[in-house]
Amino acid sequence: MNANSLPIHDAEWGERDPLLALDQPPAEWKPLYLFNVYRLTIIIVFLSSFIADVAPSFLGRYDGRLFLVTGWFYFGFSLACMVTIRYQRPPFQVQVLAQVLGDIVAIMLLMHASGGIESGMGMLLVVVIAGGSLLTPGRTALFFAAIASLAVLFHVSLADIYFWFSNTSYTHAGMLGIAFFSTAFLSFFLARRTRASELLARQRGVRIQYLAQLNDQIVQHIQSGIIVVDVIGRIRLFNEAAHRLLGLNETPYGRTLSAICPQLAVMVDKWQQRQKFEPLLRPPAGESELISTFTELKHEEATSVLIVLEDATLTTQRAQQLKLASLGRLTASIAHEIRNPLAAISQASQLLAESEHLSSAETRLSQIIIDHTQRMNTIIENVLQISRRQTANAQRLNLHDWLQHFIAEFVEYKALPEQAVNLRCYAQPLWVCFDPSQLYQVVSNLCENGLRYSLTQHSQPLLSLSTQVTQETTRPYLEIQDYGGGMAAEIAAQIFEPFFTTETRGSGLGLYIAKELCDANKATLHLWQNTTQGCCFRIHFTDAATDCL
Repeated sequence: MNANSLPIHDAEWGERDPLLALDQPPAEWKPLYLFNVYRLTIIIVFLSSFIADVAPSFLGRYDGRLFLVTGWFYFGFSLACMVTIRYQRPPFQVQVLAQVLGDIVAIMLLMHASGGIESGMGMLLVVVIAGGSLLTPGRTALFFAAIASLAVLFHVSLADIYFWFSNTSYTHAGMLGIAFFSTAFLSFFLARRTRASELLARQRGVRIQYLAQLNDQIVQHIQSGIIVVDVIGRIRLFNEAAHRLLGLNETPYGRTLSAICPQLAVMVDKWQQRQKFEPLLRPPAGESELISTFTELKHEEATSVLIVLEDATLTTQRAQQLKLASLGRLTASIAHEIRNPLAAISQASQLLAESEHLSSAETRLSQIIIDHTQRMNTIIENVLQISRRQTANAQRLNLHDWLQHFIAEFVEYKALPEQAVNLRCYAQPLWVCFDPSQLYQVVSNLCENGLRYSLTQHSQPLLSLSTQVTQETTRPYLEIQDYGGGMAAEIAAQIFEPFFTTETRGSGLGLYIAKELCDANKATLHLWQNTTQGCCFRIHFTDAATDCL
């Protein structure tokens, strides 16, 4: 039902109120409870005043015994109503009808015991009619007014016939009847407007609750990490992406940002003080670098800070795509201008090496020409491979089965003993999302590098491959460990840069291409450990359950 088209003005007196067609919610019982508290208070005041003999002279003036008996029965009736309201049995409308009729009977008896209509006790019926009209719809309010009016007129008639009192007033009774019906009409229209407002508020409350839940779901499922902190640094909002990116294993709500991530708290302080800072963040338990941005949120007099965390891998991917596009255009022209002369040089050097009139020195020089032309051709091929790399065709792979098949091929191709490569698998199958051909290229490159350095140490095994999941985010990862002598810190800082190499015959593109391929598959490649006992590279994969749907 539209909230702006509520049926609040066209219902007939004899029809069911559409606003009350719904089941009575628990909040509807509270007015009835308060009305019963009023009833209980009135009768306690009457009884205590009468028993203590401090009551006004009209209370129980005609029949004190009847007043006292009626008062005690009315008190018990009020207590019984308290119990039925507490357990909400019988239904709401039945209780309202029974309680209002009970009020009318009890007040009429109290009025008779106090000297009739001249005692003024009849005014209590106005409150009863008003309460009944507010609690019930439609013609029921008029029914209460009619019953009370007839009861007063019937009592006045009997008093006049049997001379119960010295004075009887039909005029007073008529005025009370008019007051009863006026109260019923006025209370009905006020109650109707109140019910319409309550229903409208209830519907809007449902909409607000729905929108709040919808906003919460959007915030929780957004890929960027969202954090909101107040002026004292206490966390007010924290979505699942931020939980994953920061590598937390506990709930952050109610704690301060400095307790959760001190580095991020320092960055927020510098941002608020307009100081320069590096937006890149590498949380201790996280798996990748994060780019943080801050926005000030103002609500009335309160000020909060919105923190947005982005995985730097995605930004790096976009930058790499632009870089590779430019590199592709450059390498296309390089290939056109260099490869044909290079092929001619290579062919000429090979023909020259076949000559029978060359000395040993000349033969050596021709071989040097052949080797370096092949090296230059390899460099061009690697650069073209980067520039022509297509979008990854990520598939759902069983990492354990894939590694067993890879190791079998690698050992056979390198003519290694079976114990040269050790594989330790996680207790449960791990499913990852990766392009199979690109994963083969990445792992093959890392294993060949590790094998080259491990061979210098003559250790067994030469390589160790192990799979595991992170405790914080349960993301699967693969570790490739060699048993060489490690590398210097200045070299380790540059190993993923293109064309950086420590080998005289290397192109310096192997690890760079491996990292690019991991980025294209939403994975991350890191140098995890670098010690004198060897190096360990770790590949963090995305979960196939969520990224390969």
